[in-house]
Amino acid sequence: MAEIDPECNAIARLFSQRSVRSQSPVMIRSKNPIFKKSGTSFDLKSIREYQLFDDLRKIDWRLYGRTERFFIKEFYQEENERIFLLIDSSASVKVFDLSYYTTFIASLAYLFLKLRFSVSLISFTNRLEKMTLNLKESKNISYVLQFLDELHFRGSTGIVPVLKTVKTKYQPGTVFLFSDLFDPEVKPVKTFKNFFMIHFFKPISDITGDFGDVEIEDEETGKRILLPFNALTRDILVSREKEFLKRFPEDQKNYHYFLVQEDFPRIPFYWKILEILHD
Repeated sequence: MAEIDPECNAIARLFSQRSVRSQSPVMIRSKNPIFKKSGTSFDLKSIREYQLFDDLRKIDWRLYGRTERFFIKEFYQEENERIFLLIDSSASVKVFDLSYYTTFIASLAYLFLKLRFSVSLISFTNRLEKMTLNLKESKNISYVLQFLDELHFRGSTGIVPVLKTVKTKYQPGTVFLFSDLFDPEVKPVKTFKNFFMIHFFKPISDITGDFGDVEIEDEETGKRILLPFNALTRDILVSREKEFLKRFPEDQKNYHYFLVQEDFPRIPFYWKILEILHD
């Protein structure tokens, strides 16, 4: 079950004093001079259907009169910086502690909402699965918790096509990828304004036990195989594990990689993420 780390309120309160981003109206700081009028077609960003977490006062009643459907008009002036959380819900993630996994994500989402970012959640396997878009304000954290608690971890992983789809469909600026990266095609991505790759990793040494025959089930295919596990097998697996981790370099421009294990200190990590977004 997803929870919020209790320290998150204190972190948000302390960090809010540092002004995570400029609070100036977008029409003032925009580089495009066309967005200079408020609430007119000049700065109209989009029209979308009403969702449960939207403010009722933002419903366009004229459109309702024409269509008998609820629509929300969004203006550039009102737009918060958007953060997309891409959540791996493939079967292989089950090797990790799912409660830890979802609490980690929920806590970050809560911090972003407290600091007035717009948060969108998308779960994926080898395709987009579920989504909840454009959450704003911390009062809507219940939608995040519900989203995470309803995840079904099944299917195979396909990170590269998912990232391409998200980029084409939503054109996000800041993206967080939460995954075990169990995908032979995955590699660092630098096509977003800010890309955070959060790698939930369980080393071979934590999974394997004593030497002998080991029955292994592939969570993504359901196949079971019987393998002899001895010193040679262990050394081969550890070597492959090290080679795999070399694919993910340290921080570069627009790209940040974090290796998360079950003893990972979450609270300093939350603060570091906010520092990066602040800079």
